[in-house]
Amino acid sequence: SLGFNKTKDVQIKDAPVGFVDANGSSSDSSGQCLDLDSNQDMDSLVANARQIFITMPAKAGGSSMKRFTKLCMKNAGHNNILSIEGLWKDYLVDSLHVQSIIASHLYREADFLRLVKSPSRETLMIHTHREESSRVASAVKQIAQSICTFRMGKYSNQNETTSKFNVRKNNTHCILDEGSFVNDIAANSAEVGVSTHRLLTCQSYKAIQENAPQLVFLHYKQLDKLQKLLAKHHCPEMLDELPIRANMAEDKSLKVLLHKKGTDEARNSVDVEEWLHAKGPAMEWTLKLRRDASCQAKTFHMEDELFACPDETLRVTSASIDRW
Repeated sequence: SLGFNKTKDVQIKDAPVGFVDANGSSSDSSGQCLDLDSNQDMDSLVANARQIFITMPAKAGGSSMKRFTKLCMKNAGHNNILSIEGLWKDYLVDSLHVQSIIASHLYREADFLRLVKSPSRETLMIHTHREESSRVASAVKQIAQSICTFRMGKYSNQNETTSKFNVRKNNTHCILDEGSFVNDIAANSAEVGVSTHRLLTCQSYKAIQENAPQLVFLHYKQLDKLQKLLAKHHCPEMLDELPIRANMAEDKSLKVLLHKKGTDEARNSVDVEEWLHAKGPAMEWTLKLRRDASCQAKTFHMEDELFACPDETLRVTSASIDRW
């Protein structure tokens, strides 16, 4: 054993209702919290929008929302279409009736800016949010699972992946070389790199302020309630089938262990969740995972307000950006 205390996961505690930030302001006084119950303010926004974009970084409920949208719209569509410009004209001319709901991961700041700079009174943008340290921890665990099961493009070559990470596995456990695994995280690619701070930048906040799109930030744990509102107006026949979920943590079957190369395998292997609990706070700065971040103070102030909302759903306006 490496002497780590056991833990289930890296927990990020949301702020309680009525939370007051360091500057003494609360979300309750801002008037921008939205209620996700039927016949309330968020319901009205959804009902009046002719086009709804649901966007997110990696590990913020995207797989579940894309699966829901595919079933609700009865159309497979193109995966992550909002980040793939080459597909847009084909999408426009494919049918007279385009999808009223599009759910897509965003890969780059430019993808977010493009939507923000195309505001319309009939368009609603819902961006699902997850605190970045929690998001990174989830991404690291998914990468570990992908390596062990040889999934995702970069890990699909079983021989190369086995050699690179010194993969040893059976039906229940998988052991990876810690050093090689850390190098892969440091590359800041795949699930780790498609981050919150890549999308919410100084330029993004400035664009929101200047263009005033109909924009809502929603905590990813509130997606079940969002699906009910969307289904009410766009696919009521699905209401009894909700919630739709995909790529959930409980679906991951293998227990992944990290092993320090050149040491005794049994005594120096640690569960990846214990590893994250012990090293998570240091991981982001040692591996420079936020090296491209900007205006993080605004994101922190936004989170103060978002997590203080009873339904963790926040209408974002130009005044919001001023306040942050």
